[in-house]
Amino acid sequence: GHRALNARVFYDFWRHLLRDGGEIFGYRWSAKVDADTVFLPQRLRPALTAHEETRATFVNYCPFEGEYGHGPIEVISREGFRNLRAGVGKIGGLSACQDFLKSDPTNREDWFMGQCLERNGAKRIELSVVSEDTCPPSPKPGIGCGGKKAAFHPHKDVESWRSCWKQAATP
Repeated sequence: GHRALNARVFYDFWRHLLRDGGEIFGYRWSAKVDADTVFLPQRLRPALTAHEETRATFVNYCPFEGEYGHGPIEVISREGFRNLRAGVGKIGGLSACQDFLKSDPTNREDWFMGQCLERNGAKRIELSVVSEDTCPPSPKPGIGCGGKKAAFHPHKDVESWRSCWKQAATP
């Protein structure tokens, strides 16, 4: 599987969103979803209801050491974003994570965001909500779009994406 080396791009995106995008603070949870991911938010909501707490949290759907979901979908609580915007105590928020941009040899956005959220006091919650081909053990032979997952990745062309969406959205 291909992993984009895009931590710097997303650092700038999150910084802009936290500075200028107060709208995300109007929601208990926000999801960043890649274009090649089929996403059914109505399936994610029930999985999150057990975690409706006031603590800063984020979803990890790839429960292996050092893995943070590989970026096709990143789900972060409002409190997680608040910690990134304001910092916690002396931690310093998103800006205090710039050292991670230099320390991860793969420069992956998911690794960066997971590390930064944890540094800023967020708790990782493990939820099996994504069918994805690069979560170890990988590679998986083709990912199906059936079942009750909330997201399916990757679907790089329009035909594949539409086919998956039709299969996943059928009750």
